[in-house]
Amino acid sequence: MTLSLCRFALAFIWIYQGIVPKWLGPHDDELAMNQVLGASHEQAVWIAYGGGALEVGLGLAILVWWRRRWPYQLSALGIGLLSVFVLWLGPQFLLAAFNAAILALSMIALVELRRS
Repeated sequence: MTLSLCRFALAFIWIYQGIVPKWLGPHDDELAMNQVLGASHEQAVWIAYGGGALEVGLGLAILVWWRRRWPYQLSALGIGLLSVFVLWLGPQFLLAAFNAAILALSMIALVELRRS
């Protein structure tokens, strides 16, 4: 039961974060973070679309390969790297993300997989 809750919550968060602030916008904060890297506005939009695709892909991987450890490991690693990126480039954006929830759910899922 716990693993199922983690799986669906993680998948939802990753898919939501890939679609809403990246594909349906992209949101101004997403573009601002990408432009801090030196990207033009147009490049920042494409970076957002690409990042959204990766996030949706990870959410779908969690749904499909939920009995494997690698999607949860990739989730934890991915959110860790994204957190460092945000902390370095725009710490004001750190509190707006779902970083802590994704990391916690990924770790809980890994513990639950170990138990089964």
